[in-house]
Amino acid sequence: MTKENWEAYLNKDFQVQVDHRNAVDMNLVSVSGFGRRLNGGREAYSLLFQGPGQPVLVQRIYRIQQSQLGSMDIFLVPVGKEAGGIQYEAVFT
Repeated sequence: MTKENWEAYLNKDFQVQVDHRNAVDMNLVSVSGFGRRLNGGREAYSLLFQGPGQPVLVQRIYRIQQSQLGSMDIFLVPVGKEAGGIQYEAVFT
């Protein structure tokens, strides 16, 4: 997927599968390009998700699901605490 594909899902809700029984709801709050193109012409970019204050997820690959997008595995890294909870970043290069 490209940065432009993800922009259609800004402010949409996602479910992040924590383990076999538990999922956490998150919202895609930002899609940011890095302004440089990769060999295939695609721009490197990052996604920023807002999750709840608890649980704080460790950095690793998670299965995420969105009703229109379906599901996929992405690497999430906790990057900060905001008033509404914890923010997580996924970087695509």
